[in-house]
Amino acid sequence: MSVIAICSLKGGTGKSTIALNLGSILSKQKHKVLVFDADPNGSIAHWQEIRKQDKPEILVEPKPVIHIDKRIELEARKFDIVIIDTPPYASERVRTAINTADRLLIPIVPGVMDIWRIERLLDMYRNTQSFNPGLDARLLISRVDKRTRVGREFRRNIEGIGPTVLNTEIMERVIYGKVWPAGLTVDKLEPAGPGAEDFKKLAREVLDWIKVPGS
Repeated sequence: MSVIAICSLKGGTGKSTIALNLGSILSKQKHKVLVFDADPNGSIAHWQEIRKQDKPEILVEPKPVIHIDKRIELEARKFDIVIIDTPPYASERVRTAINTADRLLIPIVPGVMDIWRIERLLDMYRNTQSFNPGLDARLLISRVDKRTRVGREFRRNIEGIGPTVLNTEIMERVIYGKVWPAGLTVDKLEPAGPGAEDFKKLAREVLDWIKVPGS
C-alpha cells in the first residue's frame, strides 16, 4: 500500500479537488483507492453526501478523532493506495498525515506568496525525514493560468527550491467547481474534457512515482 498525503498550509490550492479527482481516476484504473478526508472543512465529506458514483471509496475522519496513523493501519490490507486530504494550516492532523505517508504531494499555486508560504511545510517535511526516511515529496503546480506571465514562468521559478516538480500541471478550469454540487468527479462529468485529461496525466505520473505493481 502507498499512502499519499496531499498537504498545503494555505487554502485555495485545489487540495481537495486533487484528492477527490485523482482518487477517482486511479480507481477507474482498477486500483483499490481510499480517499481519507482528514480536513475539518469537510469538502469531500459534503460531496460524499450527494455523490452519484461508487468510486473512489471515501473515509471521513470520525469524531471523536481517531488518529490518522491508527486508522490507516486498520485499512492497510484493503487498499492499494490511500490519499489523505489534510487541513490547509499547520496542525497535528497535518503532522500525523506526513508521518504516516510514504509520499507527500504539495500543490502550489503560481505566485510569490505561495513560494514564501511553502517553506514552512518544507521544513516539516525535512524534519519528518529524520524518522520517516522513506518519505518522498513532489510539488504539483495547481490552478495555473497560462495566459498570465506568472503562470507561464512559474515552473522555472520553483525548480530547485526543494522537491522535484511534477511534469503535470492542474490548470484553472471552471469544470473543477462544477463537480462538487454535481456529486461527481471530472472524469464522470466531462470524461472527454481537458480537466479529465489533466487528471489522467497526473494519475500516470503518480503511479510511476509510487511504483504500484501492474501500473
